[in-house]
Amino acid sequence: MKKIYFVLLGLCLLAAWCGFSLQASSAQSGVNQAVEANQVSPHLVISQFQVAGSTANDEFIELHNTSSSAVDLNGFRIVYRSTAGTNDVNFAEWTTSTVVPAGGYYLIASTGYDGGVPPNFIYNPTTCQCSMSATGGGIAIRNGAPNTGVIFDSVGYGSASNAFIETAVTATPPANAGQSRLNNGCQDTDNNAGDFSTVNPSAPRNASTAPLVCGNGGTTLLVGGGASPSTVSPGATTLFTVSVFPAATPPSTGITVTANLSGIGGTANQQFFDDGTNGDAVAGDNIFSYLATIPATANGGTFGIVATATDAQMRSASVTINITINAPPAGEDHMLLGNPSNATPDVANENNYLMTKPQYSLSYNRSRATANWVSWRLDASWIGSAPRQDDFRPDAVLPAGWYQATSEDYIGSGYDRGHLTPSGDRTRSIPDNSATFLMTNIIPQLAANNQGAWEDFESYLRTLAQSGQEIYIIAGVYGNIGTIANGRIVVPQYTWKVALVLPNGTNDLQRINKGTRTIGIITPNFPPLNINATWREFRVSVNEVENLTGYNFFSNVPKMTQEIIERRKDRQ
Repeated sequence: MKKIYFVLLGLCLLAAWCGFSLQASSAQSGVNQAVEANQVSPHLVISQFQVAGSTANDEFIELHNTSSSAVDLNGFRIVYRSTAGTNDVNFAEWTTSTVVPAGGYYLIASTGYDGGVPPNFIYNPTTCQCSMSATGGGIAIRNGAPNTGVIFDSVGYGSASNAFIETAVTATPPANAGQSRLNNGCQDTDNNAGDFSTVNPSAPRNASTAPLVCGNGGTTLLVGGGASPSTVSPGATTLFTVSVFPAATPPSTGITVTANLSGIGGTANQQFFDDGTNGDAVAGDNIFSYLATIPATANGGTFGIVATATDAQMRSASVTINITINAPPAGEDHMLLGNPSNATPDVANENNYLMTKPQYSLSYNRSRATANWVSWRLDASWIGSAPRQDDFRPDAVLPAGWYQATSEDYIGSGYDRGHLTPSGDRTRSIPDNSATFLMTNIIPQLAANNQGAWEDFESYLRTLAQSGQEIYIIAGVYGNIGTIANGRIVVPQYTWKVALVLPNGTNDLQRINKGTRTIGIITPNFPPLNINATWREFRVSVNEVENLTGYNFFSNVPKMTQEIIERRKDRQ
């Protein structure tokens, strides 16, 4: 837990905070505060825990309110991550008032916990698919949304390498033993290894245990921030808000908030407002706001907006607010070589509707509830170490009233959730990879196709990118062999892909000549199909894909050159 002095200023202020994401300069912290030596957490800590051990149900998490003020758990959650996990797993969540008194303890345990102290909150590991590993993981107390809300305390144990670690992990407790925070739950030096020791057998405490106040102060600022919406197109507006929690000793006065908006076309020292203007909802509630307009010429990408709160007592705290501008990054044009179907961003053009994202562009077909095609550029700069996110989800930027496909639409359908732009082509960052799991990039794909020749071709193109090539790729669907999701989503008869390969460089259009390599494939999306088939078994010329689909690929290439490279069938 990042160490903080402050007393929470009332339950109403806490409720106002719950919707905001708090982020810190440290990768493990969700709290931002003034720098000060020997600070401790504001109130809630993980004071003891026991992991699965010999049975998946033999586990608990104990909380301790170390402060001299009551804390309401409403808006809080207890989350877990595996040893290298990047996504929260919910163990407990409070949506109604649950008060832990000053110095009080609170016990959270699984349905099968066999300890002698009754838990105050029970979870079912089978139902929530939440059980702590016996070898390593991490636990956190979070306020607000999973993955983004503020972390009040965390502990990593055992083999954990990326899971809520404060300085260094504590040991994994043996079976029937617990790891307990020293000094009856009061010690907090921001070092898991030094703050915890093994208690064998475990000795959990609950709400009936005598309270123990640790004597915390409240000498620092705490801030949280958010943007609504957090993904925005050029020319649109977004509301930035920074929630400030004043220090209590001595009391904060004269609080101001400024932010550096230069990265998104604004000023470097933009004032935020708490006076009911500029998008601020309620004057004087310590929630500072600024309604920003994104310039129509803004480059796409994810930007970190740093906002800083300062009081008259010379204390300050900063928060980074992430915002994604839904446009290609500077110098990136996924349709540089042409728009195959002349798609447009006109809602009336509902079956050839152009959608442009930082990671790819696509033509969406409302009648199919999938893309007609997706276009993207690939080189080694797009390939990194970001883990696969698997966060399949509806695309919320589809026009109002259009059906938004969900991951659940594919359950029991007999088809994979097949990517058009592959997850593996967008591993430069977590937002890049996550974007490939939007359902507008997903199609119903036969497993033998998706996991066979289709995946084989994806992997081959990545090897080209990693060897110094850049590739312009367009992938899409053709035909109709039925529907899933109660008739909402069309299953394609064929999937196809075309690629143009160049050595890395600039002025790409000018460098394309009659010797430039192009590749086309058409793969059936119906059985029988051999999952071990290679992509070369389905290789065709680009002209053959054009004849199938009626599209015009590489239309921005000079016509004579285009005709030569499209009629040649790849032989490499």
